[in-house]
Amino acid sequence: MKVLLIFKDSVAVERMAVMQISAALKSQGHQVRLFILGVTPRKELDALMVDFKPRIVGYSAMTGEHLALVALNDELKKTYDFFAVFGGPHATFCHEFIEEDGIDAICIGEGDLVFPEFCKRLEEGGEYWKVETFHVKRDGEIYRNPLGDLVPELDLLEYPDRTILYEADPNIARLGTKYFMAGRGCPYKCSYCFNVQYNANYKNKGKIIRCRTPEQVVHEIEWVRERYPLDHVSFLDDLFILKPRDWIEEFAAKYKERVGLPWSCTVRANTLKDETIAMLRDCGMTWVWMGVECGDEAIANKILARGLTNKQIIGAARTLQRHDVHLIAQNLIGLPVDNPFETDLKTLDLNIEMRPSFGWSSILYPYPGSPIEKFARESGHLVGKPAYMETNKRSSMLKFSSDKERKRIENLHKLFGVIVRFPFLRPYARFLSGLPLTPFYRFIFYLWYGYCFKIKMTRIKSYRRELPYFVGLFWRMIFKN
Repeated sequence: MKVLLIFKDSVAVERMAVMQISAALKSQGHQVRLFILGVTPRKELDALMVDFKPRIVGYSAMTGEHLALVALNDELKKTYDFFAVFGGPHATFCHEFIEEDGIDAICIGEGDLVFPEFCKRLEEGGEYWKVETFHVKRDGEIYRNPLGDLVPELDLLEYPDRTILYEADPNIARLGTKYFMAGRGCPYKCSYCFNVQYNANYKNKGKIIRCRTPEQVVHEIEWVRERYPLDHVSFLDDLFILKPRDWIEEFAAKYKERVGLPWSCTVRANTLKDETIAMLRDCGMTWVWMGVECGDEAIANKILARGLTNKQIIGAARTLQRHDVHLIAQNLIGLPVDNPFETDLKTLDLNIEMRPSFGWSSILYPYPGSPIEKFARESGHLVGKPAYMETNKRSSMLKFSSDKERKRIENLHKLFGVIVRFPFLRPYARFLSGLPLTPFYRFIFYLWYGYCFKIKMTRIKSYRRELPYFVGLFWRMIFKN
């Protein structure tokens, strides 16, 4: 079976799911190609459709990206004959997506095992419309199959197929930061996260939290370093640090001995212990992501279901600082609450007290299937069909009391990280957020963003190799819609 995979844009972060699916398909003998919309010229896709003649075109879409990919699929359907399959977060949580014209099937969960089976049945004339985890159109009927079980052991999977990504976007291959996953799953119930619904969907269908062995993780990193530039390892696990003590100890020892590169991961405030951070810092951990979300404790815990006190968060920040580990504090701006701007100022103040290396902020998007989506509708902040965008770094989709309130929130979002770093600006936050300078603030936002990531915390090792890419990426993000 010939399968063409497509996703929308690549912004210096490797799409692990696409690489994992490609590896799974190739391990079963299928031929796979990749096209990246927004990176590769559109005319090259037509050449690929003619020369490769894919039987299946598989789209991986996050919510917001699905709009451009559906439009692309409509275009391709007018000229070429293929079976269109959509996977990724949007299909996983919007099952009505199958009803869109031109979409032949959607994958509503983990595709590592079921997508190769789907391709095999379609190729051999079997009952592909009955494969678990797929909703499929056939002869005017929609077959809505139940989820299959979760992959029981991640070590059973092939390494992600980086070759297919790097061939489609050679610039990604030249970057010094490469991405890895040591495990899947998160047990927490934050209302703004997909994991709440995901875990409910997969109840009694396997272990939610699964880890690869430290040996396999380290071996994959060694494999990548032998073939591509690598000077920083970034783990994309939901919560890297949420692993058994013996796993952490074995990983730290193997990584220090055999890799020794700086690395980063995600943590949660209530999981940080001095001895664990000391061990991980000793083996190369240089910075971490940690959820802060909101400075108003009542909102953070009753609405966002964060389950942490501000005292715990500040204590975790101090623990990281004692061990010289940079902290990216992750925050949400523009919440579906009364007086959202005032709430955002409390979040700003909490970050100033924490003193993170980067006070990162995103505008809240109540994504489909998340508890916060239901809350936003009930509170009147989300009405009708949402106007999703490709990025949560531009504008809010919620309904606020006035356009002035919306603009203040969106401007504060752009200035948030700079004010955290330079707190003498805090008394002027309200005034600055009210100025009609949004395009200028957006420029500042991405400039500060790039400085923190590529100079302050993960310094570019080869400016000749990487700087042109990041300059181009900067301008793409400025104009991203």
